[in-house]
Amino acid sequence: MKFIGKFGFIALSLTLGACSAKQAPPPPPLTLVTKAVPPPEPEPAPLSGAQILAQQPQEVQEAVKQHQQDGAWQVYKTPRRELYPYDEGQEPAVDCAPLRTTDIQLEPGETITDVASGDSERWLVTPASSGDPRNPTPHLAIKPTAPGISTNLTIYTTKHIYHLMLRSRAGREIQEVAFYYPEDLEQAMQNADHTAAEARDPQSQPDGVVASLASLDPGALNFSYAVSGPKLPWKPVRAFDDGTHIYIQMPATTKSSEAPALLVAAGDGSEMVNYRVRGDYYVVDKLFDQAVLVSGVGREQDRVSIQYTGAAR
Repeated sequence: MKFIGKFGFIALSLTLGACSAKQAPPPPPLTLVTKAVPPPEPEPAPLSGAQILAQQPQEVQEAVKQHQQDGAWQVYKTPRRELYPYDEGQEPAVDCAPLRTTDIQLEPGETITDVASGDSERWLVTPASSGDPRNPTPHLAIKPTAPGISTNLTIYTTKHIYHLMLRSRAGREIQEVAFYYPEDLEQAMQNADHTAAEARDPQSQPDGVVASLASLDPGALNFSYAVSGPKLPWKPVRAFDDGTHIYIQMPATTKSSEAPALLVAAGDGSEMVNYRVRGDYYVVDKLFDQAVLVSGVGREQDRVSIQYTGAAR
């Protein structure tokens, strides 16, 4: 009995030891956060027009200052590089040399869709790109195969059409031709200053628009506007003016992606006007007699007209 008891005790000890070995390890100690989570970094303030200009190359900054004085946009030339203001109506002359490439640099982000050359046999045109692959800068490498020849070149992109005159003139070749874009730059600067002014003016915010409308005498508002067109999710509810601004009230369900563009009749055509989207309203900075809201392109385009029906003013 003693012998069996001894072995029984050993077996029990081994069993208890195996059970103990299979037990999960104790959990790690609980670590308490003793410091408050820092608040998120505030969003940077939007750039002003002057700050956008300061980011441009020195030549472009000088061109803007010169334009403010005489209304002209300057062309900058060095022995190896030429910088032109983009103008679809102009045709810069680009000097090249046989068996040497001249680089044509376009605007970052646009994509070359087609190239048309008057002499594609003796002029070699090779597309390329540089910079960030997510926002590349498109290039064309131009190379004539003979001296004393010339042709024209048209470059079609997703944003612009470029017209160039190419000349093969050994010894006078330009290594690089680039462009700056006055209209785009001026528009970006104006938009930046406009956004900054709205941020400083509480009345420019959506609540400010509602507050300013609530403060108007209803008898002073002119509702003599007719809205016509197909039934669309963004078709305006009504339009009215306060004598200086026109307010176009959009349905509350209008999505930002559906927001149409506003064109105002001018002469035989139409033109863009300054307006702001504030809450459910388009706030137009001038009075008009006829306008159209447009969404989509081509056959998929939707149009809604707004016509002033009141007395002559």
